[in-house]
Amino acid sequence: MKILRIPDPFITQNGSSFAAVEAFSLLLLRMRSNRNLYDLVQNFDRSLAAISEVVNELLNFLEARWSHLLGLDINGILHPDHLRSYADAIDRAGAPLDTVWGFIDCTLRRVCRPTYHQGIVYSGYKKYHALKYQAVVLPNGMFGHLFGPIEGRHNDGWLLRESAILDWCQEHAYITTDDGHQKPLQIFGDPAYGVSEQILSPFSGVGDRTPEEQAWNTDMSKVRIEVEHAFGVAMNMWPAVNAWWKHKIFWTQPGTLYRVAILLTNAHNCLHPNQISTSFELDPPSVNEYFHD
Repeated sequence: MKILRIPDPFITQNGSSFAAVEAFSLLLLRMRSNRNLYDLVQNFDRSLAAISEVVNELLNFLEARWSHLLGLDINGILHPDHLRSYADAIDRAGAPLDTVWGFIDCTLRRVCRPTYHQGIVYSGYKKYHALKYQAVVLPNGMFGHLFGPIEGRHNDGWLLRESAILDWCQEHAYITTDDGHQKPLQIFGDPAYGVSEQILSPFSGVGDRTPEEQAWNTDMSKVRIEVEHAFGVAMNMWPAVNAWWKHKIFWTQPGTLYRVAILLTNAHNCLHPNQISTSFELDPPSVNEYFHD
């Protein structure tokens, strides 16, 4: 509780008082199940209203207190000194180049069809209503960046522009060579992201690939596939995020829930390194190092 800075006692706006460990336990139990809050009422001497209050208000507290950790945190896991170690780990894993420090991708999280403004969150590609997020996953298994929630109607390129991550990369993601020149480091994404000094993607387009291009794509795919498991790790850990039929964007907090789920996934990885960290043989930071002001 001290690491997360949860007040003890944690008092809701309506005056319900919870010990910090009780409040956090209720939040974890809520996120670990896609069932109703009634199950918690049966095991805790608390009313349904009080449990709902503490879960929602603790979600808001954690999001407000720690959202900077998911926002291109230059003072933490995205410090420029760390980017070089990430690129080295990806290089050791078999990448055909030594300048990729992370992997970028977007994910859609389904929500209930809203009563109003349905088209704003409707994904024409997936054919359902959703909120969208952009993430950069590091070879130590951490989510280094999370942008969103954004309305599901937007494409990946729109999120890339709005997040300004390429501007951040231009300013911070580089190394200085022995001769004094700046060598840019890149993030790697799918072909829709294109190619620049700050981002790379596989060879694509009309026509056959040359053997060299095909080999390059294959080698990058092998190292990227482990990182693609990151979204699945978070979803398996927190089943409540998958309960889309409960996520009503004008009534509940699906965006806050997802962002806190990613924060807690990172925290769990700090304590128990996940399969991505193990595959790249790169340890995540300690939980004390990760949660910083």
